[in-house]
Amino acid sequence: MGIRNKLFLIFLGTFLVLILAASGFYYLSFVRSLNTYLDERQQEQVERLAEHLGSLYQQTGSWNFLLEEPRRLKRLYRLAGDEDRHRGKNDDHRHLQLLDTDKELLMGPPAPPRLRVEVPILANNQLAGYLTYPNQEAIRDKLDDRFLERQLRFVLWMLAEGVVLSLLVSWLLARHLVAPILALTHHTRALQEGDYSGRLNSPRRDELGRLGHQLDQLSLRLEQGQQARQRWFSDIAHELRTPLAILQGELEALSDGIRPLTLDAIKALETETRQLTHLVNDLHDLALADGGNLRYQLVEEDLAQLTHDVLDSYRHLFDQKQFIVDRWLPESAWLLMDPVRIRQLLDNLLQNSLKYTHDGGQLRVSLDCTGKQWTLVLEDSAPGVPDASLPHLFDHLYRVESSRNRRTGGAGLGLAICQRIAEAHGGSIRAEHSPLGGVRITLTLPGESV
Repeated sequence: MGIRNKLFLIFLGTFLVLILAASGFYYLSFVRSLNTYLDERQQEQVERLAEHLGSLYQQTGSWNFLLEEPRRLKRLYRLAGDEDRHRGKNDDHRHLQLLDTDKELLMGPPAPPRLRVEVPILANNQLAGYLTYPNQEAIRDKLDDRFLERQLRFVLWMLAEGVVLSLLVSWLLARHLVAPILALTHHTRALQEGDYSGRLNSPRRDELGRLGHQLDQLSLRLEQGQQARQRWFSDIAHELRTPLAILQGELEALSDGIRPLTLDAIKALETETRQLTHLVNDLHDLALADGGNLRYQLVEEDLAQLTHDVLDSYRHLFDQKQFIVDRWLPESAWLLMDPVRIRQLLDNLLQNSLKYTHDGGQLRVSLDCTGKQWTLVLEDSAPGVPDASLPHLFDHLYRVESSRNRRTGGAGLGLAICQRIAEAHGGSIRAEHSPLGGVRITLTLPGESV
């Protein structure tokens, strides 16, 4: 049984129980209230009649005035306050009994004692007799029964209308509640089949609406991940195809005799092979980093000395491009890190500066401690990076150059690897515009154990 049918039966059962309970309570309460009202009214009327009879008994000294003229009781009953009440042939006064002080019947029809209500008659504060009347259960006539039947029919009609309304409301409620669930089911089925383009766009503000909004966000993330994966495979194929095409062309030229087999030709092949190896290694490192499988050997190391060593190793390349390198490094900066991975990070950053910065440019490296973290900043001079490219510098295979020139722009994996290394150390890395005209890379690492 589906959830819609279950909800329908639950709502219908609940409404029916409530309607039955309300209808039964109304009918029983009405009947009881009516009987109580009639009893109280008759008792009040009989008490007034008893007062009249007590006055007349005090004047005559006996009950002969009633025994000799029984119709007088009817007139007195009407004078007691029920002159407008008509009940056909069976008037209420015919059910009255007059008893003496010993509760012996003087006039009126006999009635069982258990159904009688006795009202004492006092004359000059002395008991003169009793006036009794039966309760409503004993004197109920056809008119009362017809009135109760009409009320019962009204209750039954109300109950039937309530059942119809319960069916309608239960069906509408079940449909209203199940509709978003069915939409969520269809949407998740589409996601399961690989269609991430659909959106629910639910206007609801309840829990189902929030769930639909979260599914839309999941669809968006999956769609972006699918697009990124497709772009990733396309970019990898492109990056691998270029050095392989060069190698194939060089080898075909050598084998066909177009190019002589010289040392320069072998060096050219070696250069392309080295480029291809570097690319494959970067892809491997990035895949390990994304999967959390890139190993780190964390030891206490001086980041300031490590930075000096890396900068010294690039001194020859800096001199070739006539770079001005400014160092603002403390005497020591001990922290827990993997020196091999941090050196790899610094190598990638410095290689980017060498590739992109114009000859005769400037590079500024500073290291500072703020609170419990160390901040390493590398700034280079022009050219800079467009504003739209700054958030994407750490994406896989992203390069500012649209031409994707390998010899100028590299493979676009260095900064992505840097980001994974920084995150693995519990730090962060970000790119901004440099006041020198180029790019400012800020690396933040915790100063205590991670």
